Amino acid sequence: MTRILTVTAATLLAAAGGSSAQTSTELTLPTARIAYFDAQRVAAESVTGQTAFAELEAFRTEAAAEIEERNQALMAEQQRLESQAAVLTATARLDLERSIQRNQLDIERLLEDSQAEFLGLQQQLEAGFQVQLEPIVAALVEEMDVHFLFERTGVPLVWADPAYDLTDRIIERLDAE
Repeated sequence: MTRILTVTAATLLAAAGGSSAQTSTELTLPTARIAYFDAQRVAAESVTGQTAFAELEAFRTEAAAEIEERNQALMAEQQRLESQAAVLTATARLDLERSIQRNQLDIERLLEDSQAEFLGLQQQLEAGFQVQLEPIVAALVEEMDVHFLFERTGVPLVWADPAYDLTDRIIERLDAE
């Protein structure tokens, strides 16, 4: 029984010694400087981001107005068909029904085209914003000697000290350009 305890104690001491050797190796790693920023806040609060949002909103408003105008015209045709159905000739009624169907299809296509154009414009503006943002972030990271920069909403970040938040500095530099 004494022999088993001696072997166990020797094994534990050897494991502890090996563990401290690994710890000293791990401690030789360089210290990392970490920071983060909030890209959504940069987009919402910077002049560049606000300009892009305004451009998207203007496009959306213009497209919605055109669709609404066409819907009003379609409703007028439908009301005309309903109110004059008894007095229209068969040919005139058929022509009006075809016109209504054609206008419905045109509105659907206009809606699809507008959505595709909106998404294209959004992607174009986001890409342009990213092109402007990258050199600013790179310069700031270099100046502050940051090793890792996280985007706050893209990483499951539970909590971060606001002292490491570079968002305001990024917005200031973006607006200065």
